[in-house]
Amino acid sequence: MSELALSHEEDKEEEEGEDGDLEDTPLDPSDVLRFVQSVCNVEPAKRLNLMRDALGVPPKPRDWPNISVLPESSRHRRHVGDLYWHQTYQMNQLSETCLPPMRYTQCCDQSTVGQQRCFHKPCPMLQIFSTRVQLADYPGPTEVYGCIAVRDSEDYRRIYLFNRSRDDPLTINSASDYLRLLSPKRGMSMQFDCLVEVDIRTKALSGDADDKILVDGCFDLIEGRATFDVLSRSVLEGEHGAIVFDLIMFRRSVEATIHMNFLEVPGDGFDIKMCGFTAIWKNLYAFIDCEQCECDSFVSSTGKFTQYFVAAVQMDDTLFIDFMEGNMPISFEAAIHGTEEKVYYFRNGAVVSVKVSWSTAHY
Repeated sequence: MSELALSHEEDKEEEEGEDGDLEDTPLDPSDVLRFVQSVCNVEPAKRLNLMRDALGVPPKPRDWPNISVLPESSRHRRHVGDLYWHQTYQMNQLSETCLPPMRYTQCCDQSTVGQQRCFHKPCPMLQIFSTRVQLADYPGPTEVYGCIAVRDSEDYRRIYLFNRSRDDPLTINSASDYLRLLSPKRGMSMQFDCLVEVDIRTKALSGDADDKILVDGCFDLIEGRATFDVLSRSVLEGEHGAIVFDLIMFRRSVEATIHMNFLEVPGDGFDIKMCGFTAIWKNLYAFIDCEQCECDSFVSSTGKFTQYFVAAVQMDDTLFIDFMEGNMPISFEAAIHGTEEKVYYFRNGAVVSVKVSWSTAHY
């Protein structure tokens, strides 16, 4: 069981500590506008530091003790073992989840004319913002491959956050050590329980050497013992290094699914960047970022963007979508159901329609 699981009462006491006043102050739209206009051409890494200084986005994560690896959770045992947790999380199933996002964007309970009942509520959800690699030693640029996947109680199938074969490794170094994450296929429910499956390896530099196991193990997060609503930094240690997770477990959250449709695009196309951040909880989502996200950022023609993005957003909060070029971000208020669409005008003449669909992750 994960050492990340602490009591909610302890969590409340710690929330009153450092940066508490900054985190509790909602963002003012005029402050946001002044900020984005002043940093329109700043690189993402530097922009992140400026956002924290100017807006408190994101708040400084709190360091929790290292994550406890479940017994018999190496890649050779996790899928064939007979321990209780192997059965609970259906580890013998290696398929990706078939459940889509936006399952409850339209409330079926309100489909009958004259009936206005709705039994959906915000639910606990997991959001992993980033993962970084720590190697025991840096011989120089290193190629890594493997997978990180989440299994939740909706169907206990894999929701991939990282998935690269040995033939398609990711190169990292001491200056760029993020794993480029996929947007989850759907919202990750923390209703009851949740498991994170990690198998990351480093590719041998020569044909004579063997690949090294960087991190190989699983850890679980249990709703009844989770620390909610605190941005946390936790470390999963392995044989030759560690994986550092920046994550949060929301108590009352909804799923935001973001689609884009480009209405106008310059003749030679252009690269886009896109982040999201929230007004009250001040979480930062790197949706399209060459360093942290597995996403093709080049837009060549009009039409729907090939990828969609899923994020867990705290209920009663507002999600800003920022294309990081100095114009005012567009905002969307979190809701249990529904879809809202807004148009954004780029400085280069491009136009995009951004649609955000809201749903619960659990019925």
